[in-house]
Amino acid sequence: MSKKLLTATALTALALAGSNAFVTPAYAQEAGVSARISKLEQEIALLKRQQEVDQEKSASAAEKNANVEFGKKGLKITSPDKKYELSLKGYYQLDSRQFLNDNKSTGRDEIISRRLRPILEGRAGDASFRLMPDFAGNSSSPRVFDAHVDYKLDDAVQFRLGKFKPPVGLERLQSATDIDFIERGHANNLAPNRDLGFMIYGNAIPDLLEYQIGVFNGGPDLGNTDNDADDKKDLVARIFATPFHNSDIVPLQGFGAGIAGTIGDREGSATNTILGTYKTPGQQDFFKYRSDTYASGEQWRLYPQAYWYNGSFGAIGEYAISNQDVRRGAVRDTLQHDAWNVALSYVLTGEDASFKGGVKPAEDVSFETGGIGAWEVVARAGATDVDNKTFAVFADPNAAASKAQSYGVGLNWYVNENFKLATDYDFTSFDGGATGGRDRPNEQALFSRAQFRF
Repeated sequence: MSKKLLTATALTALALAGSNAFVTPAYAQEAGVSARISKLEQEIALLKRQQEVDQEKSASAAEKNANVEFGKKGLKITSPDKKYELSLKGYYQLDSRQFLNDNKSTGRDEIISRRLRPILEGRAGDASFRLMPDFAGNSSSPRVFDAHVDYKLDDAVQFRLGKFKPPVGLERLQSATDIDFIERGHANNLAPNRDLGFMIYGNAIPDLLEYQIGVFNGGPDLGNTDNDADDKKDLVARIFATPFHNSDIVPLQGFGAGIAGTIGDREGSATNTILGTYKTPGQQDFFKYRSDTYASGEQWRLYPQAYWYNGSFGAIGEYAISNQDVRRGAVRDTLQHDAWNVALSYVLTGEDASFKGGVKPAEDVSFETGGIGAWEVVARAGATDVDNKTFAVFADPNAAASKAQSYGVGLNWYVNENFKLATDYDFTSFDGGATGGRDRPNEQALFSRAQFRF
């Protein structure tokens, strides 16, 4: 009840009290008292109505105001009817790279901005969009990594078009903020990075089976394409199951397995080869085709993949095959390369490991409360094996290695949900790749990262 209403009520009580105190029953002017009471009742009624009008105005104003949230997951603005939404988030990764016993200087010791990516997302009813450029490159202008529009009919049938990750490599589908190691493993060499296309996707069986199928421009292994290099297209498909998600077998609820693949044709040339270059976990090129070798004919990829998360333990692995028709001059052949990696993780402080979202510390680092954040140890093995038929016609054995095999360990410290420090050590050995058919020197990469995301 408002102050005005309380005041009016008090005046009424006083008037009634006054009439009883000063007017005796014999001499009271009942008509006058009744009039005064009636007038006060009218004033009270008017005050009540004014209060109702004020409340209605406040409610109407609240309905027109958007809901604004700002916190550890960024800035989000939502319309009063919940139909429209706009969010701003992003992440920054600053890396230190050192190469130990690097007498040949194949790797550069440096501090680099690895990624600086603001993310703008929006929703209008069942339609949504995502825009993610990267400002951390060496170019004078940012490069767009994600720019796509989605439409949701229901959970089982959704559409996406634009530039985004083709649904192929499992580790590639993880955000760069969530991967176990600072850099992705060997199987990533054979998967496309980003491409332009159209995709249908959804949960065929909620919490149990998801699918993606799409048509893309098609690009080289490890490629990030902004346009089509030829007139051909790739068909990409993936299916992934989490069969125990709703079961009573708790240790298996976090198990998932699936398979992905691509198929399409390439029409490259000596000036536009549409062929990939393969990297070590230390981000050094260890395999390149000869400059006048180019894709000419069919390419298909196959990616069996799985993960398993149980409490603080996590495991993720995939095997990759890339089958490619190539040409150099009048010589043609079909080459089949393969790669694999398996990574294990364990959160020492007891928090859950997960495929998406990273580790969420039970307590943030704090001198006042004694919180130490979350600590995670990781280990990984993997390799990329180039078809022996590639040498020496399509690639130079004195400059390109036929195989790279790596082993790595790392430590991740989640200071809070937004800030993470990581250190990795990767050892990579090679078959070939040096002058005279000798093996390229081993690579020992010591990487560190400070990551902030919101």
